[in-house]
Amino acid sequence: MPPHDNTGHDRAAETQRRSLSRRRLLELGSIAAATGLAGCGGGDGNDGGDGGDGDGGGQETASKIGYWNIHNGDDFREPINTIVSNFQESAGMTVNTRYVDNDDISEQLSSAVASDTLPNVGLLAIQTIQRLGADGTLSSESTTSVVDEVGEDDFRDGPLQFMGDGEGGYYGVPADAWVQGIWYRKSAFEEAGLEPPVTWDAILTAAETFHDPDNDTYGIGFGTQVDAYARQCFTQFARSNGAKVLDEDANVVFDSQEMVETLEYYQQLGQYTPGSVTFNDTRSLYGNQQEHMFLYSSYLLPDLLADEGEEMVADTGLAPATEKQRRSTYGQVLGHCIFDDSDAKLASSRNLVNHIMTGDSYVKWVHTQPGGTMPVLKSTSESEAYRDNETLSAWSDTINQISSALGNMDRFDVVNGTLVPEFGQISSQSLVAEAVNRVCIKGDDPQTVATEQAEKMRSALE
Repeated sequence: MPPHDNTGHDRAAETQRRSLSRRRLLELGSIAAATGLAGCGGGDGNDGGDGGDGDGGGQETASKIGYWNIHNGDDFREPINTIVSNFQESAGMTVNTRYVDNDDISEQLSSAVASDTLPNVGLLAIQTIQRLGADGTLSSESTTSVVDEVGEDDFRDGPLQFMGDGEGGYYGVPADAWVQGIWYRKSAFEEAGLEPPVTWDAILTAAETFHDPDNDTYGIGFGTQVDAYARQCFTQFARSNGAKVLDEDANVVFDSQEMVETLEYYQQLGQYTPGSVTFNDTRSLYGNQQEHMFLYSSYLLPDLLADEGEEMVADTGLAPATEKQRRSTYGQVLGHCIFDDSDAKLASSRNLVNHIMTGDSYVKWVHTQPGGTMPVLKSTSESEAYRDNETLSAWSDTINQISSALGNMDRFDVVNGTLVPEFGQISSQSLVAEAVNRVCIKGDDPQTVATEQAEKMRSALE
């Protein structure tokens, strides 16, 4: 299954590919919103630029390219700007970097199509990359060549699989990832003689043991409001039981027996939560020792260290996957895609992505948010240069668990390694989170919830 060849077609075909319809791009909005990412707008987009000689492995390169990035905030911008500046100096070219709010990515892409100012390189969420790739606006040949140059075998399987183009190549180059797990207080579990909260039975037993609402202590914390956090928490429970929202042909299967079983279990587990809570609420309850386990992303690493100190970090364990029929971990991957353009622009774009993904540049990249920007390269995650970081040193044993969890990553919108974009229409209406809220907070019958939510999902796809 060879990668797409997007560079050898005639100019008319190339123009047609870059004229991605506004309607299709606007459909990205529901997908982008489901990632739960945020950013800040600013900077310049693709500013055109003429071809010129450069370091392109013997190929002509462009003197200027545009680069969009959905990593936001000073923690991201300063190191990323340094990485890009170093590339500009070594390559003798200009990169116009623009930080784009992920919630606005659909509108920004549509505007760029209308004004013919699409960037040459984008750091985007997997859903957006997959949709752009399927619509023919990316050069999978270019990104596949970068994967080969960096070393295909060095990438973690989960993130790389999510970037696949279905033909043996890749729509994007994985850049970083985060995973979700159950964080727990080791001393409390040891004192109660409990197993780590990995299996459904172990999780339920621990929740029952710790739940003491009369003394303002709760068994477990996870999302129960109608929001993205609730959907994310539910995902790894459902997928660990083999339950899906859609099959690979985009048929709704939310009313399957596996999903009903998951909702029944979730209703039991929901008895031991503090009620309708946000991710900030449940994080605070853990810090206040009002709960001893909760679901949260690996972005917790710097947060808990800064707020609670090394003593609590040392007492906090991670169950990086949930087990029933299979092991499952919810997570997100961001990657670099390369927009189809002239050979010179493609050569420069490949050079930029390759620069970001290698050596000191990549270590600097994954140090921007330790735990949140987990390296997708095995060699980097195991290197002394990467581990030489205050946050990572404090969480030393946990880092290996998070890295291994990248191989268990599951999502409702990726089925058998293929993105099912229709899930964006379901997540934009919060239909999965609504099911969670109904069984955990309202106490509705799980079978009824599965049936009724499935019908809502089918209507959403009509």
